[in-house]
Amino acid sequence: MSTPHEALMATELPDQTCVVPGVIAEGIEVVEPTDRDAGEPMMVARPLHVVPGIADPSRTSERFADETPLSVVGFPNLNSAALQGTAGEIVRAVAPTTEAHPAALLAILLANFGAWLGPGAHLQRGNAPHPGRIWPLITGRSSDGAKGTAQAVIDRIFREVTTGSDWPLRLVRGLSSGEGLMELVADEKDEDTGELVPRTDRRLLVIEEEYAQVLAQFQRSGNTLSTTLRQAWDGKTLQSVTRSNPMTATEPSITLIGHVTPRELRDRMTSSEVFGGGVNRMLIVASRRARLLPEGGNLPEDLVGEISNQLADRIRKLSRLGEVPFTPAARDAWAPLYEDLSRPRPDGPVAALLARSRPMVLRIALTYALLDGSQAVDAEHLQAARALWQYAEDSIHWLYGQLDNQEEVQALLDWLAEAGEAGRSKSDVTNLYAKKNKKAAERAFDMLTLLIRDGLITQDTATTGRGRPGTRFKLRTPPQAYGKNGETEKHPDNPP
Repeated sequence: MSTPHEALMATELPDQTCVVPGVIAEGIEVVEPTDRDAGEPMMVARPLHVVPGIADPSRTSERFADETPLSVVGFPNLNSAALQGTAGEIVRAVAPTTEAHPAALLAILLANFGAWLGPGAHLQRGNAPHPGRIWPLITGRSSDGAKGTAQAVIDRIFREVTTGSDWPLRLVRGLSSGEGLMELVADEKDEDTGELVPRTDRRLLVIEEEYAQVLAQFQRSGNTLSTTLRQAWDGKTLQSVTRSNPMTATEPSITLIGHVTPRELRDRMTSSEVFGGGVNRMLIVASRRARLLPEGGNLPEDLVGEISNQLADRIRKLSRLGEVPFTPAARDAWAPLYEDLSRPRPDGPVAALLARSRPMVLRIALTYALLDGSQAVDAEHLQAARALWQYAEDSIHWLYGQLDNQEEVQALLDWLAEAGEAGRSKSDVTNLYAKKNKKAAERAFDMLTLLIRDGLITQDTATTGRGRPGTRFKLRTPPQAYGKNGETEKHPDNPP
């Protein structure tokens, strides 16, 4: 029997997906971890993928050297370990009633609950407190991302929490400037002394459903929003010294939830924001429509009442808990997990976006524990946090593998269609389609990789007469136009 220390060591996820009872209808992928020893928890960590457009340069030549199949980075799979405890029970309960993806529901649920709790319950690491302050950035296409759908589900539940609360959470939608955000949580004048004192309630939830506009604000000269958000994530005191009337917000507890499309995020995300920490404080979560519910997908009122009552009870009991300890099992589990999260990564945007993995996992684990009503973080909470963080890692790799130029994609699909059942080989791509232009061939292979992932083409591998593997790309029949709308972008049941 393995120890918790051994059980939480990284292993690779299986390729197949499975259905989780009570949560999964068609179109949702939740991967069960391989369990070497029945009854023991398993930590799952996948190796870095080679992502189209940011692949390891040393491997570039391999794509032209032989006929081996292309490696495909698919839409992320949510490991079932992420659906742990109360958080998992809530997602399992609401998922069949909505088109939203479970990962988006889970991330928004955790963020809202952490926002309601505020800074009282926290972990202490590196001489700094880490409350359950989680900032998800829900990333999905306009056509089928279901970002707003997921937000509406969790909003509905917490509106019910607000109705019966004596300590309601302030909520605003939209961001404009650092000063504007600071003003919402600024210190107030004491009625008796006239002096500025910190607010009694410094909690604030900001929902920005057009996060691309926030990224655009970052690029404006003199705008302080990026700096303010970085400090707010850290829980630092915010100060404005550029105004004639200086303003201070003492250690506010601000939670931000953003929505963005993959293209907006890539186009708007500058090097300074990637490498300077403006974006890597966000938990990037890929989202897409999970199922079609023509009747609207409304939450049953009795379910809303049951969940909201449970959440309100936990908030009342735990919001002023103070420092939260690790159980002995969690301490044993954290050491190898910390080492795994600290492993060196190749320089680049992916590594920069993953740079805050350790505090992120701590905050997520704390929130899982508090949702369970626990006054200590256990190994199972770390396991769940690592599973959700793995989904975020995979979301970032998926983010860097998207097709934007529809005319170029359609030209490649038309070229494949001309070959019919015979298909096209890798040599055909290099010599005929790209006309032996290395950059054009590399771009073509990037597009092929993503078209395979999205189920629009297949790659069939067979041994040639010389005993070498040969790969041929074929258009799926009937052909589908890429990227028109959610109805034509089919997700195959068993993608190649």
